[in-house]
Amino acid sequence: MTTTPSPTAPINGHDLLRALELPIEGPILWGRPVVPSGAGVFIVELPAPQAKVSIDPSAIRQWLERAPDLRLDGKRPTVAELQTRLASFWLASQVILFIGSSQKSVGARLSGMYKTPLGERRPQPYGYWLKTLRDLNRARIWWSPSAEGELWEDALIDRFVKTAGALPYAQLVGPSAEPRAHGLTAPLHDENAGRAPARSTHVTVLPDGPVEVPPARAARGARAAAARTAAAAAKTTAARKAAADKPVSSRDNTPRRRPIPKAEPTTHARRLAAPPVGMAIAPTHLTTEGLANMRAELVELTTLRRPEVISRIKAARELGDLSENADYEAARKEQSFLEGRVQQLEQMIKNAVIIHSTNESGSVVDLGSTVVVETDRHGEETFTIVGSAEADASAGKISFTSPIGRALLGRKAGEKIRVEIPAGSMDFLVIEVR
Repeated sequence: MTTTPSPTAPINGHDLLRALELPIEGPILWGRPVVPSGAGVFIVELPAPQAKVSIDPSAIRQWLERAPDLRLDGKRPTVAELQTRLASFWLASQVILFIGSSQKSVGARLSGMYKTPLGERRPQPYGYWLKTLRDLNRARIWWSPSAEGELWEDALIDRFVKTAGALPYAQLVGPSAEPRAHGLTAPLHDENAGRAPARSTHVTVLPDGPVEVPPARAARGARAAAARTAAAAAKTTAARKAAADKPVSSRDNTPRRRPIPKAEPTTHARRLAAPPVGMAIAPTHLTTEGLANMRAELVELTTLRRPEVISRIKAARELGDLSENADYEAARKEQSFLEGRVQQLEQMIKNAVIIHSTNESGSVVDLGSTVVVETDRHGEETFTIVGSAEADASAGKISFTSPIGRALLGRKAGEKIRVEIPAGSMDFLVIEVR
């Protein structure tokens, strides 16, 4: 089976949540309940990278049986063809499989995912590609409680894509990209699809011409109508009498019901009027270069990307019906993520603390230090110790809060250390600090 190689070092769910300064819960094994649980974001990952994907052919076979309309590139696939296509999206050196969220309950969302057979739409098909993996029972879940779970889901996916160069295996759509071109159509079956809600209907066919009503029935109808008229008249008379007997005053003390304001549509931009949970609670540690890059990104988003997205939304609206307009939906989703990122950048810049190393001789690892190490797995590597907001594993920038970053702080050249990471332990020899 072919796989999509991911040349960068693996980034796990714990470090990904930490990189965005989110509170971290877990991990638990796949299938275990998250209790108690409210709104938030979650990450499904393997304990270690797998060079080859392990797709269960029996699961694929059952999927095809449950989804009779499934097509791959327009035709009905075989088990092997579908298995090969899925394997082409595997990231050999990454552990994260899926990033999701729930606006109500992470625990309920995961429970629905556990219960949904592969190929079924109900109760919850979220991340259904996960069910194709033979060793899913080894997967574990990290989560973070937040009222802005959907926003953080987009931010986490975007950060993963920047690091790994592709979406996680079971992620079918990203926050600022087109849906994954997997070639599958009608992959899920819904037994209630296409059915109209059951209604009790009783049709009486009347003959042409005037309808004759029996005399007894006509009399009953007349008496009932007279009774309804009399009751309505009595009610009106009583109301008028009560109003006439009420003393007149310059101030009416009768409690009045306040008008109920019209509900406004909820959008990311509106919800972000206040920073979401976890955003900019602590100072943002940045190097001078990192702060400059952040400011440059903010300028690009506000002066280039924002007008471009607004223009796309306007053009999509001019096409008419928005309910079936994929361009409009994509542009609105991109706008939501863009505005969230703009406010996130503004908050981080506002709370930025520039890293100034107090270690002038460069003999001890500190914030801002560049460290050359020898590892027992990857040979010689160079790391720069930075704040969480600036961390970028692909560029060798690691957060001082990460396991490796914490272990290196305060170390000197020549020291040997052992670091516990999710994939096991690694031995480091500090060669140079500068």
